[in-house]
Amino acid sequence: MTVDRFLELFQQYGLIVLFVVFFLEYMNLPGFPAGVIMPAAGVLVSQSRLSLVGAVSLSVLAGVLGSTVIYFICFVGGSPLAHRFALKHKKVKDFADRCQGYIERRGGWGLALCRLIPVLRTIVSIPAGLLRVPPREFIPWSALGIAGWNTALITFGYAFSYLFIA
Repeated sequence: MTVDRFLELFQQYGLIVLFVVFFLEYMNLPGFPAGVIMPAAGVLVSQSRLSLVGAVSLSVLAGVLGSTVIYFICFVGGSPLAHRFALKHKKVKDFADRCQGYIERRGGWGLALCRLIPVLRTIVSIPAGLLRVPPREFIPWSALGIAGWNTALITFGYAFSYLFIA
């Protein structure tokens, strides 16, 4: 997909397009790095009639839903599925082990902290599912970390747009 096509879709569908992009990014799909996507979304929102608060809120919802899909796959499918699809790569396994350590030592705060660290923030759903962190803990702690990360990056793009583009 070209940038022009994406901008066309954004003009036509607005927040729906952002929701899909955020959801896919939190599903760990390649090609959707948050360090680019989130600030770019902030810029797009600043150049449209959409609300910054609405975009951030939508990004948190999409992030929680995308993360929860990965979490439940690992929660229900356990180690065989995690190893087949994600943990077969040494780097990913190392990051997942690191996340697991944070969760085991710090509980929910460790989960939220992982959501604020690049790479760990999307991998953390895997060990949380494997550790069978209860959903009533996984979802709110994830939402807290996702809200912090997304708010910072989207707001940065939004402010950048007003400072340097407008």
